[in-house]
Amino acid sequence: MNEDRQLLVGMDFGEFVTQISCYDNKIFEPVPIGRTDGANREYEIPTVIAVDIASGQWLYGKAAVNASAENYIKITNILEMAGKCDEFELDGYKFRTVEMVRRFMTNCLSILKEYSPNETIKKLVVSVEEKNDHIVKVIEEALQTLGIESDRLIIQSHKQSYMYYAVSQPDELWMNNVGMFEYGKKGLTYSQISIDRKSVPYIVGAEKKDLSDVVPYQLVLEGDENKLKYAFINSANTSLHKQMVTTVYITGSGFEGRWSEDALKELCIGRRVFRGQNLFTKGACYAAREFAGEGKLDGFIFLDDDMIVSDIMIKTYHNAEVGEVALARAGTRWKDIDNSIDVIPDDEDEIEIIVRNVLEHEARAHILSLSGFSGRANRMTRFTIRIRFADRNTCIVTLKDNGFGEFCPSSNRIWERYIKI
Repeated sequence: MNEDRQLLVGMDFGEFVTQISCYDNKIFEPVPIGRTDGANREYEIPTVIAVDIASGQWLYGKAAVNASAENYIKITNILEMAGKCDEFELDGYKFRTVEMVRRFMTNCLSILKEYSPNETIKKLVVSVEEKNDHIVKVIEEALQTLGIESDRLIIQSHKQSYMYYAVSQPDELWMNNVGMFEYGKKGLTYSQISIDRKSVPYIVGAEKKDLSDVVPYQLVLEGDENKLKYAFINSANTSLHKQMVTTVYITGSGFEGRWSEDALKELCIGRRVFRGQNLFTKGACYAAREFAGEGKLDGFIFLDDDMIVSDIMIKTYHNAEVGEVALARAGTRWKDIDNSIDVIPDDEDEIEIIVRNVLEHEARAHILSLSGFSGRANRMTRFTIRIRFADRNTCIVTLKDNGFGEFCPSSNRIWERYIKI
């Protein structure tokens, strides 16, 4: 990787606003990156673009929001479209989703030139509220046109960014369970992180509950602050009841009203409560540090829908001792796994693959038979064992016969076995 690629960037690509942070190696923390607007610096970029079809002029963010509706077509649902379609129509004009995302991302990332004009991105983590295959495809294609290939890009959910943020804080803030209330235009949600400290490394997981039916955003629009405070406190106390949660994070535009001051004072009894609007972009930035190999979280395994929950090992004899070699580790994104190892059987007619579930603390052995090569002299066959995944729970084990040079030509045979983990 080029030496001038130094920036570790976290982007929260939100439905309504987008935020960017960059890891500062002097203070060892993410710092928000904003665009200068007169005497102020704007850190929340409205996720809006606008186009004047007649002139071909494009506007972004705040300028797009303020654009004249008579002259400009405004696209306010970029993220929604990225999650479900390749094209969409607005005011009689068709737009390609990838192109809209590319334009918006280009404008957002150009802010980095103000922050650090001589450096380029080493790792970019884009955080979205909920991931699906289509939104990942669109963002990847859009950023590839900007020269940001898959080796520099990670796309993760808010839940993952929340986990990275929480455990990157001082130890005393995550020694017990950690809670987060997010209140935006879609309503209220509660997410709780649990950390299994009985295992090494620690296992981090998160569960999310939707509380929008009892605390909808409509309560904010109605303006009845007493009603809103009462609904939130009741829901919060129910969610936290009998839970060992001593740290709570508060985020989302719904908490900007005066009512939240008194509500959060009640929530603070016996707990530490932090409120802010940049948790997800900072969490994505911490993740960028980890994925770039510069992190401090080697002692944790983060489990989410993208990560496998098992270590996959093979027993080998190496350097005069029997041991296990890891082919895949729990907490790794299943899409990123494509590992291989070469082995030479020594009086063996089978290869043992061990799948060790880190949540259930159970191990299962899967046997790959080598009976088809019983006629060869001992230690005269070299196999390549390759590990990939079809999905989070399905491991593909490929066994390829490489022969042994001129002494024993390869049969070119390949076995493939699917293992449920």
